Amino acid sequence: MNIKYEIKEAFVENRKIFLILIVIFAIAFILGDISTDEIASVLMPMLKDAMLKGNVTSVDAFNIMIHNETAALITLIGSIFFAIYAFIAIFLNGFVVGFMAGYTIHSTYDLVMYIALIVPHGILEIPAFFCSCTSGILLFTFIFKVLRDKIRKNTFSEAYQNNKKTLKHVAVLFLVAVALFAIAALIEGFITPQIGNIVSQQMGGANLLK
Repeated sequence: MNIKYEIKEAFVENRKIFLILIVIFAIAFILGDISTDEIASVLMPMLKDAMLKGNVTSVDAFNIMIHNETAALITLIGSIFFAIYAFIAIFLNGFVVGFMAGYTIHSTYDLVMYIALIVPHGILEIPAFFCSCTSGILLFTFIFKVLRDKIRKNTFSEAYQNNKKTLKHVAVLFLVAVALFAIAALIEGFITPQIGNIVSQQMGGANLLK
């Protein structure tokens, strides 16, 4: 099996799903950004520790990795029910990222601090989330098509054969998500806090790792 070909095929043949998710993410991002002033007092306390605190240890990186992989698995399984979970998850993720952009940019840390805290791991974590949600949507699609074909008098074996390519794409995209989440967790656990701390101190702010 040509892994590079399988990955390329999964992305190319499901590009419409990715495009829809990107649009939803972008809309949610904008809503999160423009809602910063209204919800900062409620949402920020829940996010502040995750964004600005934490010891740089392998344990933290491992915990982040477990959290991300668990979220990916929940998204996959939860999307069995009409793929609703995947769409909700991508919207909430976009909203939170947009909120953090608005909050950070409008605070004393400005755009540079937001980039320092988000980009190092986010450049992999966000694409991983798109892959995870797409795999969930495809899993629902696979189940729906198999049941549809069965109702049309096909055997389950025939229904599976007709749609096994979709299931293959589910597996490929989910594994890509798992790999990207794992790498992003290592970056978030070891590198992002250091970069954020350096930028904060250079801008005359506090040591974020204390």
